[in-house]
Amino acid sequence: MSLICPLGTIDSGLADQLDLTWGDPDTWTAQGLHWTHLPEIRAAINRKVSGDASVSPLAWFFQTVAAEQPLPLDRVLVLGCGSGTLEREIAQHGWAREIVAIDLSAKVLEVAHAQAQAEGLDTIRYFQADMNRLPVGQPPFTPGSFDAVLGVSSVHHCANLALLYRHIGLLLAPGGWFFLDEYVGPDQFQWPDSQMQRLNQIARLLPDALMTLRDGGCKRDFRRPSVAEVVAVDPSEAICSSRLLPLLPEYFTAVRVRPYGGAILHMLLAGVAQNFTGTSGEAYLRSVMAAEDELYQAGQLDHDFACVIARAPASAPATPDRFRPG
Repeated sequence: MSLICPLGTIDSGLADQLDLTWGDPDTWTAQGLHWTHLPEIRAAINRKVSGDASVSPLAWFFQTVAAEQPLPLDRVLVLGCGSGTLEREIAQHGWAREIVAIDLSAKVLEVAHAQAQAEGLDTIRYFQADMNRLPVGQPPFTPGSFDAVLGVSSVHHCANLALLYRHIGLLLAPGGWFFLDEYVGPDQFQWPDSQMQRLNQIARLLPDALMTLRDGGCKRDFRRPSVAEVVAVDPSEAICSSRLLPLLPEYFTAVRVRPYGGAILHMLLAGVAQNFTGTSGEAYLRSVMAAEDELYQAGQLDHDFACVIARAPASAPATPDRFRPG
């Protein structure tokens, strides 16, 4: 019997699909590691987001909160928690007294719950719930009861962003905090031809040894997946990702956006990041990172990933002119 309580309306078909796709966290690394597994990549992301290579985006968020109010926060909500890394880090640092974490996959929730228990983290509570229709008003989703809501690699799976943002505004206390660390690129990975061309130009300069997966296959001739291919794996994947940032000012104030790239590195290093270590591999990695940064600086590439800190309105709803980069 599952120890996870389902709340609200559950799309059982989508939940079952997500169990297959994301229920086993090891599936993601079966062919190899990804870009954010590499310390040099994480340090670069940290610098772009927090300004300090040693301060992660999550730590930057809680440092920002701590500058205005004391920690720990009383209650925080984690959206699309997956295997639970985010909420365990929050609990380990003592940044919140109570953490409510949700996901639509019951299978991955069991993994997260078991790991939290193994680490003795009793401040985390897990529930099966759908971001598209949060059960606002049903305990523990009491309006105005959360000091912060966080979404990391999860909110780009939400099809009804407007409703989610409205619900988050209801759940947050006045002036409460909203943090995102998300893919914000084209919907369903429909990258423009120019982006794919630049990716292939860079990939062709790399030796086969760096582009070889654990099963021996070699990554070459990158192509944009069809929408049908994306949906077959996960119907919710990047379903409205391009609207994630533009919609924020309609529901939140003091929106700060820190883009951090990924338009080349995310695809290039998927499944082969482990090859970009050691003296030779790291030299190639630094070259690729520099090439991606140059494309941003030249205005020839858009960032596919970003971090956001925003606030719930203290009284009046947010208006678009309150959106500001940086």
